[in-house]
Amino acid sequence: MRKIMLLAAALVLVSVTNCVPFVYGSLYTNVTDNATIFNRDNSQKDGIGEKSGEACASSVLMLIATGDAGIKAAAKKGGIKVVKSIDFNRSNVLGSVYVSNCTIAYGD
Repeated sequence: MRKIMLLAAALVLVSVTNCVPFVYGSLYTNVTDNATIFNRDNSQKDGIGEKSGEACASSVLMLIATGDAGIKAAAKKGGIKVVKSIDFNRSNVLGSVYVSNCTIAYGD
């Protein structure tokens, strides 16, 4: 019985913390992380570009998930032809009641 209780407690802890290695709050999160810079030499000379576009996917209660958070979708929304850098934004409310993952593309 004790092993079952320990296993149940571990599963609850894992679900509350969402098993992710980045900054994440159990009650609320809104964090933007730098993902990568493409063509580093060009990006350092010219910055990250004049335009930006954001594409998101979201989930409610881990039951329904919708959206396109891909780089292509973000570039299209921003009118970007050459992507120079991307960031990711992660948001959640009360663990997994509402979760949103967005890709932000920068370029020209």
